[in-house]
Amino acid sequence: MKLKVNWSEKRQRHILDRMLLRGISRREFYDALIKGEKREQKKGIYESMYRYYSIVYEEQFLRDKDIKKIYPIPKTDVVS
Repeated sequence: MKLKVNWSEKRQRHILDRMLLRGISRREFYDALIKGEKREQKKGIYESMYRYYSIVYEEQFLRDKDIKKIYPIPKTDVVS
């Protein structure tokens, strides 16, 4: 299955800026997606904890194209 992260929307660009300020690169984001310990917060919204940071994202499966789309979410938008 192919993994695709959507960085194009304004919200995702803001998240990328905040990550870079905190010293988390895109590579580390992908590492957290692949290697991190995942838990479901709500239906379709996950948190992945890896090393010293965690990421929150929405996950959608496109079964006809065999693609998993990832939409990063700011932690302030998610209620634990």
